[in-house]
Amino acid sequence: MRKDILIRILGGFIIGAVLGQIVQFFVSLGISQESYVWVVPEFQALFESETMAIMTQVVLTGLIGITFALAALFFEIARWGMLKQYIVHFFVTALIWIPIVVVLWMPKTMANIFSLCASFLGTYVVTWLLQYKLSKRDIEKINAMLIERGDFHDN
Repeated sequence: MRKDILIRILGGFIIGAVLGQIVQFFVSLGISQESYVWVVPEFQALFESETMAIMTQVVLTGLIGITFALAALFFEIARWGMLKQYIVHFFVTALIWIPIVVVLWMPKTMANIFSLCASFLGTYVVTWLLQYKLSKRDIEKINAMLIERGDFHDN
């Protein structure tokens, strides 16, 4: 179990940091016409050097990756129902992802923050509904196989 968690932490950090740089590339395209912008100017202003801002951005996006990698473990808690797993996962990931995204890339207006939170929630609702339908279909297939084999007794 410890090895699995260490792999999740390391892999999550790497994936988060890489995805963060991909996001930064697209942000840079949107805000600069002349050269690549390694960090958003508002974020860079919080630091004495661009290097410290870049390193902090990598650490923060890595933290997002670690959060998602570890929070995926909630879906392995069999005694929890799927709804509880998604609710806990939603709040844990939202508590990390939303503030970091706001600090790194978002213009700090209430409309932008509301839009970010709404899109995060919307994505979760769609994901949950799709996962629910897939799980329900899988359960129906398993039950049909058990009935066929005679191993399932409906009370």
